[in-house]
Amino acid sequence: MRNTLLFLKNKSATFNSDTKFYRWTLMNPIQARKDELLMCQVIEAEIPKTYYNVNSTNNVFSLNVITLDNDTATNHTSTFSLTLTPKNYSALEIAAQINNISNSTYASIGCAFDNQTGKITITIGVLGGDDLVGLTSFNDANTCNRLIGFVSTTSISQVGVATLVFEADRIVDLNLTNNVYIETDLLLESRNTRGEKSGILAKVQMEGGFLSLVHYQTAHNIPIELGRKDTYLDHIDLRFVDDNDVSVDFNGDNDFSITLLFNYIKKDKLLLGEEIVTDEHKPYIDTINTGDSLSFLI
Repeated sequence: MRNTLLFLKNKSATFNSDTKFYRWTLMNPIQARKDELLMCQVIEAEIPKTYYNVNSTNNVFSLNVITLDNDTATNHTSTFSLTLTPKNYSALEIAAQINNISNSTYASIGCAFDNQTGKITITIGVLGGDDLVGLTSFNDANTCNRLIGFVSTTSISQVGVATLVFEADRIVDLNLTNNVYIETDLLLESRNTRGEKSGILAKVQMEGGFLSLVHYQTAHNIPIELGRKDTYLDHIDLRFVDDNDVSVDFNGDNDFSITLLFNYIKKDKLLLGEEIVTDEHKPYIDTINTGDSLSFLI
């Protein structure tokens, strides 16, 4: 079987800040013969764990508290808001940041983290002679539910109390992602968690602490088939997404490398009624990648 090894380093790529794809332009394109299809797999990679557990997607804390003035029968809504600066936080540091939010005229807020339960507790106090009549744990602006363990629908109503203590529904989740998915812009015979065809080439388990380097090596020789029209590649586009399909921000031009293995396999003959693909969309250059060899891009 013919194959081509492609060694990719980030320093040789061009980064698109809009699409979040890295592009490598191939001086010697990867091209299948007319009777061949291409298959691809990631056989090894080194990826730095330099992304923060708090970034612009999960750093807003916003909570509404409703109190009642018994003398005038007037409701007052106090909003406690905090935007965390993107960086790495411990649970105690997050609790301290929430605990430092200024009180409103009608209510106060306190926050603590219990290391034995792994949960955050928020305490609401009533000021100015009001009574607590309702609390919506998070409003539409809030994005940090998963981080601090509260579900977005949490709602507590208490009448005639001056203090309310409520515990998070779940333990804190300080992992931005457990996995990083290496994704191409090509449509592959792989499926995402919704069962849709996707460009995912590999899932890398991001073990280790912040600033460590994750070493990935595939344990299986299972290449993924490219589409029948993708038989001529003069560039490779790759990006990294997390468990929520959000592009991972590595916070700078930190070094990474990926090795791709391309295999050339014989096409199966199409049966009557199946899709017919012609070679007219790409010029065929018989002198490129026509021998059993390894091609390198550094």
